[in-house]
Amino acid sequence: MDHSPAGNLVLKRRVAVAVPARNEAAWIEVCLTRLLAMERDDRIASLRIVVLANNCIDDTAERARRLGGDVEVVEMRLDPDQAHAGGARRAAFEAAAALLHSPEDLLLTTDADTHVAADWLRRTLDHVDAGYDAVAGLARLKGAELRGLDPAHRARLALLRRYYAALDALRAARSDEAWPHHFYEGGASMALTLGCYARIGGAPAPPVGEDKALFQAVRAAGGRVRHPIDVKVFTSCRLAGRAVGGTSDTLDLWGRQAVDEPIHEAPPLNVALGLATPGPALTFADLPAEIDKARALVRIGRERMLLAEAG
Repeated sequence: MDHSPAGNLVLKRRVAVAVPARNEAAWIEVCLTRLLAMERDDRIASLRIVVLANNCIDDTAERARRLGGDVEVVEMRLDPDQAHAGGARRAAFEAAAALLHSPEDLLLTTDADTHVAADWLRRTLDHVDAGYDAVAGLARLKGAELRGLDPAHRARLALLRRYYAALDALRAARSDEAWPHHFYEGGASMALTLGCYARIGGAPAPPVGEDKALFQAVRAAGGRVRHPIDVKVFTSCRLAGRAVGGTSDTLDLWGRQAVDEPIHEAPPLNVALGLATPGPALTFADLPAEIDKARALVRIGRERMLLAEAG
């Protein structure tokens, strides 16, 4: 604890950011430059950025070291059964956690092809200071890269954005979390206290879906997770990534799959809202009608709310 000029107690936290990186020479310097330029305040006792350069055959590590200062580079060759997204994320978390000491210290992670908003750390701290154990930030695709995609591909992504936005509005009515919030849980923006990290036994390391597994572990341990819309990062639209089954694979699949093939991570409305057991996913042929249905339900919900307030 420390005192602010106004006399208020300020909880000062050590902060460490874990960045797993495999053959990310083209991206790592921009990622780290944005992290080093983040807004800081008197709640931050120290800030270290750990790059876990795993199984690289390019100069990712060398480029990261050029940034110097608060950047620590750990080079590691993961065994074949751990050389995947989950294994790399856990190794990066472990290296970063080793630099922290108190349960209140803060552990964050992002991706090497992502850049954080200037207020990413400060906004994350706001939510942790409010009593949350973990924070799932909101990831947006980088605008310049998005504009470079094929128009048909962009149109499909726009459809999915509209569907997910309507789903978020409908799910919010069933959530205990304060509005506004989102429902995205991805490795591009994750944070948790060191105490929470210890309680869950470290980061889960499945080959895919390590991000969702982390937040599931936090909730299973009784932790509180916040999904704020003001904690933002901007991630790449590249269609050939490093992690099998990761964001790049999903973006690529969405662009080239047939119109009648099931969409990855696009459950029908009744399934997404927990009103039906999981079944076949939506297709791009189904999506416009499902969006109309979702938006109609949002309007009905708002009308009922207005009537209740008026009555």
